[in-house]
Amino acid sequence: MTSKSSLNHSEADLHIHSNCSDGLLSPEEILQHCGEIGLKTIAIADHDSVQAIEVLRDIDHGEIDLMPAVELSANVGPVDIHILAYFVDYENRDLTEYLAALRAHRIKRARKIVERLSNDGIKVDFERMKEIAKNSALGRPHIAEALREHGYVQSTREAFMRFLSYHSPYYEPKMSVKPKELVKRIKKWGGIPVIAHPGIYGDPDLIQGLVDDGMAGLEVWHPDHSPSCQEQLFRMASSQGLLMTGGSDCHGHQRNGLQIGRFGCGPDEVQRLREYRDKRE
Repeated sequence: MTSKSSLNHSEADLHIHSNCSDGLLSPEEILQHCGEIGLKTIAIADHDSVQAIEVLRDIDHGEIDLMPAVELSANVGPVDIHILAYFVDYENRDLTEYLAALRAHRIKRARKIVERLSNDGIKVDFERMKEIAKNSALGRPHIAEALREHGYVQSTREAFMRFLSYHSPYYEPKMSVKPKELVKRIKKWGGIPVIAHPGIYGDPDLIQGLVDDGMAGLEVWHPDHSPSCQEQLFRMASSQGLLMTGGSDCHGHQRNGLQIGRFGCGPDEVQRLREYRDKRE
């Protein structure tokens, strides 16, 4: 079998973020851009939010197929694990209550980070942070933007490097959730759990452990994956019969142009996701 791990897949981008979480573009702007560049299938997989799906529910998608998705977090010790949940029932009461609990925790988490910064003389206006976040789930990107506005850093990237990284004394961990527990929840909500950007963890044993916990697939094509990394993930998924997805993980930053559609997957991968969903229904 010939590996397709390094081919340019541009028909589907299954990992896009909107301003309903920590992206810059609105769901409507994303939909318009995807139409302009000819994408056939997209998934707006916001962090801890299905609001974008609700926003676009009654809007004409044109020829674009919108796949319901959300990106959720679990942890293995200190390692933050991101999981893409495709085809979730975004109106499921248990899911909406879970997301509400996550949003409440995010606010408490942000307050703790801001308090620690303040104790060291780094003053950030919490109300301004909420204005920056608007309707999205409050998180570190909004703290980073507030730090930039207050003149403590020149960019949000610098804010993360100096104040908000996992190793920073100001860091506050997310709500602790075991991957196996989250996988069970995702399946209860009708979703398909896929490990987001697995290559960034740099630990094949960790990835295998997550697969053993019930993950259905791997995000093979991602901007942070080198060609050799894609090849390894492709072979792992192929050998174990796992689903494969791809996406730009675009948050809307346009320094080098919008990344939407530059990484993704093809119609075969999308079809396999649909077949997997249909078999369970």
